[in-house]
Amino acid sequence: MVLVSKTKFIKIQEPNISNNILLIRLTYSDSVRKYFLSNLLHVTYDRDVSNVSKSILTIPAISNVITVAWAIGADVHVKELDKTYSESLEKVKSVMKRFYPKLSFSTNVNIERVVSNSFSNKGMGLLFSGGIDSLTSYIKHKDKKPFLMMVKGADIPFNEEKVWGKIKDKYEKFADKERIKICFINANMRQFINERRLNVEFGRHLTNLSWWAGFSHGMSLIGLCAPLTAIENIATILIASSDWQELALERALYPWGSNPLIDNKISWADVKVVHDGFELSRQKKIKMLSSWIKYSKYYPFMRVCYSQFHGFNCGKCEKCLRTICGLILEGIDPNKCGFKVDKNFFDIFKQRLIKGKFTVDEGEVFMWRDIQRHIPNSLSHNLYDSRKFFKWFKNFDISKSAKRRSIKVYSSLCLYWIYYKLPICIQSAIYNICCLASTPYRKLFLKWRKLSHAEND
Repeated sequence: MVLVSKTKFIKIQEPNISNNILLIRLTYSDSVRKYFLSNLLHVTYDRDVSNVSKSILTIPAISNVITVAWAIGADVHVKELDKTYSESLEKVKSVMKRFYPKLSFSTNVNIERVVSNSFSNKGMGLLFSGGIDSLTSYIKHKDKKPFLMMVKGADIPFNEEKVWGKIKDKYEKFADKERIKICFINANMRQFINERRLNVEFGRHLTNLSWWAGFSHGMSLIGLCAPLTAIENIATILIASSDWQELALERALYPWGSNPLIDNKISWADVKVVHDGFELSRQKKIKMLSSWIKYSKYYPFMRVCYSQFHGFNCGKCEKCLRTICGLILEGIDPNKCGFKVDKNFFDIFKQRLIKGKFTVDEGEVFMWRDIQRHIPNSLSHNLYDSRKFFKWFKNFDISKSAKRRSIKVYSSLCLYWIYYKLPICIQSAIYNICCLASTPYRKLFLKWRKLSHAEND
């Protein structure tokens, strides 16, 4: 056994189950403490997982801890772990080292008892958010009746009850209509890890300056599903791709927290993980949705917005606007899918584009161009007076919006990094002063904070 690191280590204690709540406590060296907001990970399942092997129940904890350990070079110590999963960690680590060569990755995982598990399952599970990506994965595999798994604590904050209740209601109805099973998982994974500290220390090495998006979200979300595979006949877990092959090739080796090079290497017992839909652009996924809607005559509620934990799709942010345009292009009425669009939508959006009041990053430029490539010479419908807009937009140079964003947005991000490098007490004082200040300053500060926390779906 490798000796305990004298300076950096994370010990994962044995998991405990009480009322379907998985509790796993950590102990760590003083030098590691600052990277955690709590030493207790708790995950609530809506099914009884109390009889699942501890070697599987430990996976949700190590999947949320391992990326921190890799970044800082801390050793991880665990009482019991599945043999296949322990081997997959080394495979994922080798890919992550190529993605982020400036991080440490000097981690050793020390396991007191390695356990070989086999479930002999045949079914399929799908990490499901209700967005374009996961809806497309569901449609692709609906004949296999995938077991849907929705996570609260990722894009929806762990302590947000009101919006989460509405989401559960909508997707329970969706599952009933499709005659499939759905499970809701509640985890404090993003309140457990000190993402703010990790963003400050390592953000400059990560894609989008984001710990969650650029590094940890794939491992974290997939690991939460492990206990369910032991009780729900799941042999394959699908995680829907938010990227696509052509865009990835354009950007060469593109580091991202969920990627076929990473996800397809994750496994435990005889359960495999598959990164699904990587071959499809977002607009091709919307085309597939359109065909399904026409066939089923059913409009699913779509949850795509970054601000969704304040309410459902705002209809104003870049992602909402891109989704609305993509849906309307394929003849899908966004108002039947959780958006609010009126006949003036395209006139207003066109003026924003012309006046330079709409900004995108380089990856978003690529996706907008994908929409442009799918605009036919003659549109067969005129939903929300869209025909004239798409004829004009087909030749609009969307890249001009990206240049403006580099000036406006990243200057604000520089201030953000300065702010979070200050001691916590000074951060709190600045926050309180700005919130008590006049309305313009308060709005500016809150907008700045929101900008810094924006994540991709």
